[in-house]
Amino acid sequence: MEYQKKNQWWNKKGNFRILHRINPIRVKYILKIFNKSLRKKNVLDIGCGGGLISEALADNKANVIGIDENNQNLKEAKVHAKISKLKVNYVHSSFNNFYKKNKIKFDLIICLEFIEHVENFEETLKKITELIKPNGMLILSTINRNLKSLIFAKIFAEYVLNWIPIGTHEFKNFLKPSEIISVLKRNKLKIRNIKGLEFNPVENRWSLTNNTNINYFLVAQK
Repeated sequence: MEYQKKNQWWNKKGNFRILHRINPIRVKYILKIFNKSLRKKNVLDIGCGGGLISEALADNKANVIGIDENNQNLKEAKVHAKISKLKVNYVHSSFNNFYKKNKIKFDLIICLEFIEHVENFEETLKKITELIKPNGMLILSTINRNLKSLIFAKIFAEYVLNWIPIGTHEFKNFLKPSEIISVLKRNKLKIRNIKGLEFNPVENRWSLTNNTNINYFLVAQK
């Protein structure tokens, strides 16, 4: 379809095909962790891209704000939300600029594959915690930093399997769970859950696991 060629984010065979494979797992995990109804809850999706998570949460009746620095991402997100007849407030902004202007506190903040791309992850996490309501939650996902993640999340994913564009990640910016946990605890958040996301090449499927050596989710509550 001509639409799919123009809107790469929602092309299941395009550049973001891996996200389409793992998106149902992500959404199911988020809904399970945030076991309250999302109806009328304020949700912030940081680095929302084309809106894969934002739309799913809006479909569960949340009041979703999705922010992204890339205007093309947001154009594609807005087009698809209109087609899906879903209301998402997409904002073209860096997180730091959004933080300076925002006056809303959130019940749930989603931060997926974002924190490993910022210059100062400690300062960014501190700002994120300030935007969470009391008892609100942060759900983030990122990549661990070790030899295994270098081989599989960087070399294989970018250069061998072509799952993501070359140069997407910098290994030095990968973060160990202990590094994130330390910052969150200093900012008065409690760690509620940690899960790995693992690919099984034999079964050709992704699944949640207790192995956090490569990709992992971390949940914290204020």
